[in-house]
Amino acid sequence: MLYIQALSDIQHLSKKLSQPSRWHETGFLSPTASATRNCHPTIETAMPASIDKRRTIRIRRSSLLDCNLEGLDKPAIKTAETLDEYTRAFRLVYDEYLQSNYTHPHHSCMHYNIWSMLPKTSVFIFKSAQDVVCTLTHIVDSEAFGLPMDSIYKPEIDTLRAQGRKIIEVGSLVTQRMRRWSNMLMYLAKAMFQYSMIINANDIVITVNPKHVRFYKDIFLFKEFGETRHYDYVNAPAVALRINLDEAVDELKQKYSTDGDFETSNLYSFFVRMNNTDNVVARVQEGNSAQKNLPLDPLCVHYLLQQRPELLDSLDEGQRNYMESVYPQALSEHFSTPPPEPARSHQLDMLKLGNRDSYADTAFCRNLGLVNYAEQRRLLRARVAIAGLGGVGGSHLMTLVRTGIGNFNLAEFDAFSPVNVNRQYGADSASFGRSKLDVMVEHGLGVNPFLDIRTFPEGITPDNLDTFLKDVDIVVDGLDFFELNTRRKMFNRALELGIPVITAAPLGHSCALLAFMPGGMNFDEYFDITDETDSTEAYLRFGMGLAPRPTQLGYMDRRFVSLPDRRGPSLDIACHICAGMAATEAMRILLGRKGLSAAPGFRQFDPYTRTFRQGRLTHGLRSPWQRLKLKVARTLFLEPQPVGAVPPSHPGVAAIQQPVSHEALTYMARAAGQAPSGDNVQPWRIHMHEADLHIYAARAEDTSFFNYRQVATLLACGAAVQNAVYAAGSLGLDTTPDIFPDEGDNDLVATLHCTPLGGAFHEIMDAALWRRHTNRRMYATRPVPEEVRERLDHMAGENRDAALAWTTDRRQLRRLAHAVYLADRVRVERRDMHEHLMRFIRFAPKTGPYGDGLPLRNLHAGFAGEAYLRLIRPWAVMHVANMTGLGRLMPLHSARGVLQSGGVALLLAHGTDDPAWLRAGMAWQRVWCGLEHMGYAMQPLAALPLLNLRLLLGERETLSPTHAALLDKAWGIVRSALPHPDGMTPLMLFRVGLARPIRNRTFRHPLARIMRA
Repeated sequence: MLYIQALSDIQHLSKKLSQPSRWHETGFLSPTASATRNCHPTIETAMPASIDKRRTIRIRRSSLLDCNLEGLDKPAIKTAETLDEYTRAFRLVYDEYLQSNYTHPHHSCMHYNIWSMLPKTSVFIFKSAQDVVCTLTHIVDSEAFGLPMDSIYKPEIDTLRAQGRKIIEVGSLVTQRMRRWSNMLMYLAKAMFQYSMIINANDIVITVNPKHVRFYKDIFLFKEFGETRHYDYVNAPAVALRINLDEAVDELKQKYSTDGDFETSNLYSFFVRMNNTDNVVARVQEGNSAQKNLPLDPLCVHYLLQQRPELLDSLDEGQRNYMESVYPQALSEHFSTPPPEPARSHQLDMLKLGNRDSYADTAFCRNLGLVNYAEQRRLLRARVAIAGLGGVGGSHLMTLVRTGIGNFNLAEFDAFSPVNVNRQYGADSASFGRSKLDVMVEHGLGVNPFLDIRTFPEGITPDNLDTFLKDVDIVVDGLDFFELNTRRKMFNRALELGIPVITAAPLGHSCALLAFMPGGMNFDEYFDITDETDSTEAYLRFGMGLAPRPTQLGYMDRRFVSLPDRRGPSLDIACHICAGMAATEAMRILLGRKGLSAAPGFRQFDPYTRTFRQGRLTHGLRSPWQRLKLKVARTLFLEPQPVGAVPPSHPGVAAIQQPVSHEALTYMARAAGQAPSGDNVQPWRIHMHEADLHIYAARAEDTSFFNYRQVATLLACGAAVQNAVYAAGSLGLDTTPDIFPDEGDNDLVATLHCTPLGGAFHEIMDAALWRRHTNRRMYATRPVPEEVRERLDHMAGENRDAALAWTTDRRQLRRLAHAVYLADRVRVERRDMHEHLMRFIRFAPKTGPYGDGLPLRNLHAGFAGEAYLRLIRPWAVMHVANMTGLGRLMPLHSARGVLQSGGVALLLAHGTDDPAWLRAGMAWQRVWCGLEHMGYAMQPLAALPLLNLRLLLGERETLSPTHAALLDKAWGIVRSALPHPDGMTPLMLFRVGLARPIRNRTFRHPLARIMRA
């Protein structure tokens, strides 16, 4: 490897995670302002040596070489080799360039040029597992192609060429936006710099946005050699910079060399030093033998040119001849139009399989013995319609293709996303954002290139239903479980046309199968569903009809099933079983074999329980026995809907390069307002402007004694910011919060600028934030697993926002229960805190959709507890209760909650200022939404940490000596039960465990109430 030292440094750093640094790259060679400020750029004129020396010292002491690898999986530096690595790198460049307006939208969602495919070009990548998180492209000058920057700086480049110099152009420097502070690019730059020296390059040239020139000159010692010009390729002004490698080593040594070593950020040793100097020198002396000169894989080039065929249109004759000589198969008849046949056709011709019959005879010969030759030919002539190519649909297609079915009608309108990976055949990291139909057609043709496929990219609609069913021998249902209206119309119309329909549902580990035959019971009769049936009731009936004697209920966690929310678990295991059972029945019907059990016959096979169940519902779900079972099922799956704030309708994914809609910003604002806050006071205000969402702290909303130095307000505002980020992602909007952006307005806590990316992300967290709620039930005492705690630790630690300290030990939980009891005694014994709480408990039943405070039922105190709260509402009564000891019932209840939990955690902030507290609030909300997604309940225990802050930050006099003593004792318990570093600030205690969601939740103000003019 040419990059031994860079990799060695990465391995060293992966063992010792460094602090986050200030380097950031967003596309067109552009460090952020913070990175530029960090290196203290100089003015263009000459400076006194003393000033230059001081600047050099500051650079040496900077954090440019601190590479933060936290959250990376198997970090590695290499050059791209596979199609997956190239496409990931080019998509990363495209995403960042698009957000910076350096490129235009393109259907390929990749950014590259013809130089990217030249044999001597190297695409350097920094990988985290399979993901590419940082990249740069290293282009060697050539006589035929020159360099990309020839388009605006050819005279300057030609001057270097005339001197016989070997020139390298570096471009497409991009770091994944979420890794902007990681300094990965410094390590790619090191690999590139050393590689350039190994291949005897004389010059490295780049084009830089003028506003970032100083950074590159001061840090990397680039020199200008071209004036500012407009660069059409990136639609931005550019300045040409150059490093003379013949002089670079001496200049770096003069500038940065000290008596220190790499650990003291010595840029000279960082860029110049290698692991095995003698070996490297030997390779350098060999000339260009170490230089990359390998063409890309032809299939890789073929794919890249299919995505951007226009790259070939601008080539001159010599360039075309060169590309055809290097990639003859990939470029065959490729100029401006795709090749008339797939690339595999050459291989098929070589194998004498160039026609449908010869291919089928060979490809499906192993089916013989289970079907005879005549039956195999009948399957080849059959046409199967598959509606939906997601979970079961994709597996249905591939199983039927390998069975030998030769003709398909396929309907699917959706695109693949990460949430499909667990069960959908075509879902992988390379297919995200691509049409499911296109991907599955490719997979099908990959198995049998002679398939006859009719596609319906708009899915099934009333207008195309008959066309979809035309010439079809059988229909196989692959629609989503909750697409009942479309399913009903398709089933009933197919049966009217005399076409059989098979449905196979993945339920748990099992498959439940039904076959509907013309002349038999139809869909509506079997499931007892009509146009008037409520949608949620229809979902229940569909599920019960699929598996009248269900095998999966005994092991399925019903907390993850919500028919009203159209949510339920699924497994790839079950999808494959469904594909096998459905294909078996399809073959039985197509070949006229015996053994078919049509509806009202049902079957369910469950390998997990080793159970096969079958039977007949002669009257479908209309029989008295089935109606009784439905009544029981309603109690299990149709619990009363939660009472509280109603989630808004999702406006859909924003179109790329289009203005951010008012509806999208409104959805983000509603999500921000869904954040938790102390006593649900909702201490935030929101302002929408163009593509920006501004979130302000409404500091006057929370006047409680808890809200010391506005910590509670800023925690709540941080949660609101995180909610807005999650909501933006679900809309396909990229946004990174700018924390406290205006030094003159301390109430403006964050600005979120939104950029459409064209694809949704954060979907699971967006769904979780609307379900998230404080759950005051008693939890199961089963300890929170280590794997859950590790994941939550990582979520809290993103961007070094916060950290968590955990305990699940029963002894420590008993001690913490006592600590919580002591702190709650302070809360109930202070008049101001008691009256504040009572002011925000809503004792009267809710009469409207909006509000603040805590509904009485939300406290989950039970009949006796609610009566107690009503009784002690006046302070006079509470004061008497405290004197008689009855006031301690509330602290005892809080202590019991700690005992009845699976673990307790402490949220820790990195500092004691407003930004630290805001970031801790963001981390806390990530953890809470993560818990919701994982199926765990959570309740904040705010009294102890927030009261302790007064002692920690030096305002002991605001508490009575008795209460201060109670808090000292309580916090001593916390410090021993939840050890944490002295330099971190504890902000929030919370308990976690398994529990059913509560029904009565909190409300939110109407949007107009929290909007800021």
